[in-house]
Parts: sequence; C-alpha cells; structure tokens
Amino acid sequence: MREITVQNRCSFCNKKAAHTIIDNFNLFQESDAIKFCDDHYSCFQVGSTLGQMELNGKLLSVLLNIHDEKSGEDLKNNIFDLIPMARQQYNAMKGKRSYNHLSPKYFYDSLNKKVIGQDEAKKRISLTVYEHIRATYQTNYNDKYNILLLGPSGSGKTLITTSIANDLEVPFVIGDATAYSPTGFQGADADSVIHELFLKTQGDIDSAERGIVFIDEIDKLAGNSSKSKIESLNTNTQFSMLKLIEGKKVKIPSSILGDQGGPATFVDTAKMLFCFGGAFNGLSDIVAEKLKIHNKNIGFTKNDEKSKNDLKPHEILGLATHEILNESLIDYGLAAEFVGRIQTVVILAPLTKEELTQCLLDLDNSPINKQQILFAEHGIELEFDEEFIEDIVSKVEAMGTGTRALNNMVKRSVSFAAFEHIGPHSAKPKKIIITKDCADHPEKYSTVDW
Repeated sequence: MREITVQNRCSFCNKKAAHTIIDNFNLFQESDAIKFCDDHYSCFQVGSTLGQMELNGKLLSVLLNIHDEKSGEDLKNNIFDLIPMARQQYNAMKGKRSYNHLSPKYFYDSLNKKVIGQDEAKKRISLTVYEHIRATYQTNYNDKYNILLLGPSGSGKTLITTSIANDLEVPFVIGDATAYSPTGFQGADADSVIHELFLKTQGDIDSAERGIVFIDEIDKLAGNSSKSKIESLNTNTQFSMLKLIEGKKVKIPSSILGDQGGPATFVDTAKMLFCFGGAFNGLSDIVAEKLKIHNKNIGFTKNDEKSKNDLKPHEILGLATHEILNESLIDYGLAAEFVGRIQTVVILAPLTKEELTQCLLDLDNSPINKQQILFAEHGIELEFDEEFIEDIVSKVEAMGTGTRALNNMVKRSVSFAAFEHIGPHSAKPKKIIITKDCADHPEKYSTVDW
C-alpha cells in the first residue's frame, strides 16, 4: 500500500487530502495552506456557511442599532468584538501604513466637509496634525505637537478633534478638566483618561499609544481662584496632566484588565496627540493690556478708527503673537510649564448668522437632516419653513452657544410632532410643517394629510 506523505494528509486526520484552501488568516503558523479530506471538507463548508449566516446576523444587528452620534471608531470596535481576527488583520495592515498618503491639505479638506467656518483655525490644526503624524513615524520621537483651542461653546472644538481622530482611524477620548484631581480622591485621577483610551481599543496597547485625547474646560483649572485650596488643587491637577503630555507611562489597573495576577501593563503617552479646549472668558482683556489696546485707536486710519470696544474678544486674541498669548495664558492662571508644552494655540470665533444657517442646511449630519431622516423612516415628509430657520438662527446667535444650541432647539421644535406621529400605530400625515411658532410652542406645527 502506497504511503501517504505528510504533505498529502488532511490537516485534521491521517486521511488523504482531497481539497486545499489558502490560509490567509494565519490560522496555522507552520503552513500557508490548509488541507482537507472529503469528510472534513464537508464539515468545513457547512461550518463556514452557518458561521457566515450568524456573523451576518450580528453585523446587521450592530448596523441597525447605531446611534446617530456613533463614531466610526466605536463602530469599528463593535465589529472587532464580533470578528476578533479582524482586529489582528487590521493592526497588521495599519502597521504597514505610513504618512505618505497624508498631507495638511488632506486634513483641511476633510474638516471643510464637517466644520463650518474657522478657516484659519482648520489650516493651522491640519498642519500641526500632519507634523505630529510625521514625527510619530520617525525613529527618535522627541517633538510634541499638542494643541490648545480657544473658543466659546459651540464653536467646533470637539467636532474638529473628533473629525481628525476619525480621519486618522485612531481611538479618541474626551475628558472634562473639572472632573480630574491630582490624586483622584476628589475626582477622577488624570491617568483615568488614558485608562478610558485603553478600554476603547479593547486592550490594544499599540493602538492606544497612537490615540488622541481631548480635554475640555481646561480654563477651569486656571489657578486664579481667590480660594487658595482650590487654586492649589487646580495647579496640581495641571501638573498631573503635564506628566501625561510629556510622555508618561501609565499603569493600567488590574481591575480594568480583569487579571489580578498577571504582569503589569503600561501605556506610553509619548506619541499621543493631546488637544485642550476652553472658552477662557476674560483672556482677551489680559491680551488687550499687553497690546496696549484700551479705548484709543490701535493704528487704524483716522477715517476707520477702532478701539477695544470695537473689537470682539476673538479679534483681540487674533492680534497677539504666540509669545504674548503664552504670557497671557500664564497670567490667566495656567502653569508656565503646562503652557510651554502647547505648541499650537488656535483661536476659534463664534459662528456668524450665515455660518449657523449653513450648519442647519448644508451639512449631511445637520440637526434638520437628522430629523427629516427620522420622519422619512415613518413615511412622513418633514418641512421647516424659512421663518423658522431665520428665527432659531437669530436666537442662537444672540445666546452665543453655537451649534449645540441649534441641535437642542430643532429637537425641541419637532418634539410634539414626533411624539404624536412617529411609531407603527400613530396617525401618518403626508407632510408635517414646522413653523416659526414651533420654536417656542412645539405643538403649533401644521400637517398636510393624504
């Protein structure tokens, strides 16, 4: 009887191999192919079909339950939970990527699709992010490219950093500076933001170490409080964050790892991009003093004289050099060492009436588009009249709360119509019209019946 060689045997028994498939997933490290006898190949085909059906069902469930604000990074991690091997393949592919296909203009063009206005800020941020990515691919990574975004609520600080993280396909976390304390005794430890980033990657250290961290409300940590204990606490919290942006190795607690007896796990923050945001109310007054802008002209022609009263806060900040801005931030109450680690300071302006209107009408994920899609799913056309648009834009501009207020006002204005007509058993008019009155009285919408 002719002996069957090892090369001709089934990978699962000693029978003669009749089928071969290429092992693209590296299931068997010693071979690039898997061999099957007739019996095991039949089992493989049945298992493959059933497994694909189950996987398709799980993927469909994930896609059908995506929240409106669900980021691409969160969705990707959900997919990886369903297909663990996909994470391994993705990380292998990501390791081979370089920054060669990226450019400052690439980030700028991407931001333009999502962020209205802030043209100069988007250009500066795009260049800084490119420099950061380029530096992380260097052998010796010594430079840090941390960003501080100065701007009022709703000016786009969070949206900009979220968009950059999605473009880079890196994990992204948001923290609130007021929630942290130096020891974690009177609030979360500053290291906890890195713990959250680690959890976002499902324990993938390499991915976490290339993530982006955004800390908002950093101006609330300025040590200019009249209460010395609070001032000391705020300053110490700044220094605990300083250690992170300088490149600290953060230990991941065993409670997060779920392994009490395993070796210690550390995440290095050296290659992370840290972004900070804050309104910094009153900073423009400090800058104006340094620029000697009082109630006199500042060098404009006689026919176009302007004073401090003619300039808006973001315009005054825009006149300052980087050095003067740094000095003013230190006078405001940020630690000099902390300010010294911020390479890029970006001024964001409040959105104009025209820009707020664009946010409502031109963006794919605008509050109006989201509501129209929601009603369309139930067979109802949702229309917003021009007076309604003009009214809420004027109100939001007066409040100075930006895009966040737009979203809240649109949701409130359609709330009665949604309650009464969305759902399988509700009455279904052909069209619902949201009028100007709905901004203050959501029940005053009108309908067009079939």
